[in-house]
Amino acid sequence: MAKLSYRLCNYLSPMLTTSMRLSYPSGNSCISYLRGTFEVRLIRGLREISVRNENRGRCHNKKVVSEDLDRLSNHGHESRLLKIAVIGVPNVGKSTVINQLVGRRVCSISSKVHTTRCKARAIAVDGNTQLVFLDTPGLVNSDESHRHHLERAFHTDGEEALLEADVIGVIHDVSNNWTRDRLDPKVLRLLHLYPRKHSFLILNKIDALKSKRKLLDIIRLLTNGSLAGQQKELDEDSPSIINYTADTDEEHKVGVENQQLSELQVKRKVKTERGWSHFEEVFMVSALMGDGIKDVKDYLLHIAEPSPWLFPASQFTDQPSETVVIDTVRAKLLDYLPQEVPYNLVTSMEYFETSEDGKITAIVRVDCPSLHLEKLVVGLRGRRIRIIAREAEQELQSTFRQHLILKVVVTSKEGTVVKKEKLLKSSR
Repeated sequence: MAKLSYRLCNYLSPMLTTSMRLSYPSGNSCISYLRGTFEVRLIRGLREISVRNENRGRCHNKKVVSEDLDRLSNHGHESRLLKIAVIGVPNVGKSTVINQLVGRRVCSISSKVHTTRCKARAIAVDGNTQLVFLDTPGLVNSDESHRHHLERAFHTDGEEALLEADVIGVIHDVSNNWTRDRLDPKVLRLLHLYPRKHSFLILNKIDALKSKRKLLDIIRLLTNGSLAGQQKELDEDSPSIINYTADTDEEHKVGVENQQLSELQVKRKVKTERGWSHFEEVFMVSALMGDGIKDVKDYLLHIAEPSPWLFPASQFTDQPSETVVIDTVRAKLLDYLPQEVPYNLVTSMEYFETSEDGKITAIVRVDCPSLHLEKLVVGLRGRRIRIIAREAEQELQSTFRQHLILKVVVTSKEGTVVKKEKLLKSSR
C-alpha cells in the first residue's frame, strides 16, 4: 500500500468510512484471503469512485488513478494467474464453455465439427486474477484429418497446450448416446501422458438428459468411481459440483509418480479403460444456457496461483483481430452451407482498418473451387451470403464491443474467367 501515489490515497477516504462484510474460509489461509479480498474490493471501489467523479466532471486525476490501479493489479505478489488447457473431441462445446467463462464470444462456434482450427488463447480477468484458456482443436485421428482436410495443428496443438497449462479441463458431451458412457481414447491418451497435471471434468449439455440418476451413473463411469484417487459414493442429492478432499500438490505428485507410461503402454491401457481416476472436480453444465458456468469459474479463481499476468487487462485474446474476423465468417459458412461444402472454401482478409475512434471496417474474401459452389454460397439473389455477413457482423460487434462494418465477397476462378469474357464481349 505504501507504493500508492498521494493522489490515489485521496480517493480512499470514502471507503474507509464504509463498512465491508467479507466472507472468508477458516484455516491458515484466512489472513491471506482477507488481504487479497480487501485489495480486490479496494480496486473495484476505486474504479467506482473514479466513474462517479467523472460523471460529476471532477475526474481530472483519472489517468494517474488508472496507472496506479494497473500497477496494483499486476504487481507480482498480488496478481494471480491460471492457465487452463481445454481438451475434448470435436463438437462437445469447448469453445462455447470458454466463451461463457470469458463473458464474450472470443472463440468462434458453429453446429458443425472442426470450427476451431488451431490453438488460441482466451483471457478473462476477475479482480486480481487472470484466467488464460487454451482453446484447442477437437482431438482427431488420421482418417478424420484426411477426410476434412485438417491442418497439422489438429494433431499437435492439444499436446502443446497441455505442456503450457497449469490445469487440464476435459469437456465431455453427455447428450451423445453412443459416447457419453466413456472418455474418448484420444482424451485418455493425453491424460495418461501427463498424469502429473491437475485435471477436472466438465459434463456439458446436461439439459439434454432428463434422468438425474443417469447423470450420476455417467459420472461413476467417467471417474472410475473416484476423484483424485479418493473413493466416494454419489447419491441423488449430490450438487452440481462433485468434489472430494483434494490431495495436496505433493500427494498428487507422489500418487502419479510411478504412473508415467510410454506411448505404447498408453495405447494398450486406453483400449480397455472407460474413465480417469484423477479428476479433482466434476462439473455439470449446459454451456448453451449458461447453467453451472459460475461454479466452474469460481473453482478456477480459487486454484489460481500468485503470478504476474501474461496479458494486459484489456486484452481478451492472443489472436490478431483479422483472424477473429475470418474465423467468425468461417463459422457462419459452416452453419449455412451443407455437408462438406464449407470445408472446401478458402477464407481470407481482403481489407481491414480500425479508425481513430475504434470503428472497424473489414472485407473478407471467400474463394470457391468452382463456379457451381460460388453460386451455392451466394444463394438465390445473394440472400444466403447477406445473412451470413449480417450475422457475422453482429457477433463481431459483440466480440470487439466496437462498431464494425463487414462485407463478404465470394469469388471463384471459373467465375472470374466468365466475368472477364462477358466484359470483353460487351466492349466489342
